[in-house]
Amino acid sequence: MNELSINRTSQASWWFTPIGLLLLAGILSSAAAWWLIAAPVALLANTAKHAGHFAYVYVHMIGGTIMLVLGAANLYIGATRNYFRYHRIVGISYLGGGSVGALIALLLALASPHHDNKMSLVIRIDEISNIGASTSTLALAWLATAALAFRAIRNRRIETHRDWVIRSYVLAWSFVLCRLVGMVPAIADFGDGAAIIWLSWIVPLFLCEVGVQWKNGALRSAVL
Repeated sequence: MNELSINRTSQASWWFTPIGLLLLAGILSSAAAWWLIAAPVALLANTAKHAGHFAYVYVHMIGGTIMLVLGAANLYIGATRNYFRYHRIVGISYLGGGSVGALIALLLALASPHHDNKMSLVIRIDEISNIGASTSTLALAWLATAALAFRAIRNRRIETHRDWVIRSYVLAWSFVLCRLVGMVPAIADFGDGAAIIWLSWIVPLFLCEVGVQWKNGALRSAVL
């Protein structure tokens, strides 16, 4: 078996590791959510639903797509070291596109253009809905993790950078999770939907933090 065949076998087997399976689950669920939620925006099929703010929704869709696709790609590159020469440009594009998507999500959440049939993008603190508050907090959490990932790599803190990128991708995927969960009829009627959004990002982030910090509680190697 030549070296190329060995590398291909190694790449294929990586997807069956715990990390590979988690990333694969994130990719598949993100693809399903994109088709159900983002595709109608990309194909201009629901402009009437977002009358008065469709341009913002479209930009948000592009930013969110970049966030999900390049986030998964960069985690794969970082974990396997395959195509590592593209790691920097993919990472910068992920942070840039994701930041645009998150900022637009923050604006739409705070303005709550669909709340009480309001179609304008005027932010009034006393009119922010519960869903708007939970969604805007998720957007801020993603922006914070992305900023900390950028700061860490600027200071050459490689492991810290990796951990913050993982957290940021989990939060990016949480946007997907809350939308998918909200489409389940039995769950969609739970309160006003805000609780679903809170749980959709707090629980995954908590589990992520346990995984990221697990190694810090391991036994220290004996010093000879």
